[in-house]
Amino acid sequence: MPENNSPFSLGLARLLNAVLSTDPKQRGRVSRSLMAAFVYVVGGLLCEFGLRRWPLSVAGVRVYELLGLLVCAGTYVALRSGWSLRFGDPSLTMLQIAAAQLSGALFYAVMSPVRGAMLSLQVMIALFAIFSLKLREQLQVTGQALLVMGLTMVALAWWWPQTYEPAVEWVHFTVLLTILTPVSLLGVQLTSMRLNLAQQKADLETALDRIKTLVDKDEMTGLLNRRAMREMILHHLKLQSRSGDGSVLALINLDAFRRINDLYGHAVGDDALRLFAQEVRKVLRDTDLVARWGGEEFLVLLTATTADQALVAMDRLRDGLMKADGPPQAPDLRVHFSAGVAEMTPLESMDKALERAEAALHRAKVLGRNRSELALEPALSEVATALIKSTRTF
Repeated sequence: MPENNSPFSLGLARLLNAVLSTDPKQRGRVSRSLMAAFVYVVGGLLCEFGLRRWPLSVAGVRVYELLGLLVCAGTYVALRSGWSLRFGDPSLTMLQIAAAQLSGALFYAVMSPVRGAMLSLQVMIALFAIFSLKLREQLQVTGQALLVMGLTMVALAWWWPQTYEPAVEWVHFTVLLTILTPVSLLGVQLTSMRLNLAQQKADLETALDRIKTLVDKDEMTGLLNRRAMREMILHHLKLQSRSGDGSVLALINLDAFRRINDLYGHAVGDDALRLFAQEVRKVLRDTDLVARWGGEEFLVLLTATTADQALVAMDRLRDGLMKADGPPQAPDLRVHFSAGVAEMTPLESMDKALERAEAALHRAKVLGRNRSELALEPALSEVATALIKSTRTF
């Protein structure tokens, strides 16, 4: 067997590309048209055999062969050139089926001694329609087949009753009707199943998207939840270790949030959380991440950022909240927050960086709230962290 890079393989690949096209969709359309052309070729060979075996009409055979040649050549040129792409159905399916049905009727008339066997062509066309067409088009194909063959049989029996005995034609039409009817009903059932499966697939995809949203997002604020945020931060730390870009964690806690709930009710408290989520999205870049870390606490990851730049971002967020209108039930309410900002290092774990940010947040609370504090360096934060765990009051 030749190697894939042999001259034979390369030449064969170029030939197939030239004949079928390099575009995958066009390649499939052209391939199907060539398979249909093979059926026409077989029909022509059968006609040539029939001319030597039975007294067939030479003119009829030549007309059938010419029609098949024109249909095959015309379809191939229309598909391969891309001319068919201007239509809603680039495969020209209905046009090819109509041409095949007319050709099958002519084949039936030409092969008079064995014409009963030629009825299978119309059945084969109907079966093709089941798997490629919509319900309405399938019914149209079945109706066309019965109409074309019915008119053909009536004409043949009228003009040449000695060869095409009316009783025999009636039997043939009854057989065709008997076969095409269940085939059409089968097509209806298969199409219905296909549509149901497509709808079920769409519903499943919608449900999966919803589940993914519920898994990754906080339902109230639409921000990332704690689990998703942790995964993303860990992934970012791996990338940071390769790129060397700095990043900052900002742990944010809304000030006096319990008082908001007590004075205005939990509905207003929920609106305050949503307001914060709305404003923080305005401040952050597309590359930054924010999550509802728990209750009235939020965690922000600012990528490719220094600690000083993060502090500026926190001030911008604070200004945005001051200018934003409060919830409808409490329009004068202004949401304030305290933040602890910790610059992350590649050698430090996420949990250690969070501990430093939490310590800075605690300092912001102690120093009067509604402010941001920069976390201590990792080496200086050990004692502070232990102290905070025992005295945390916010």
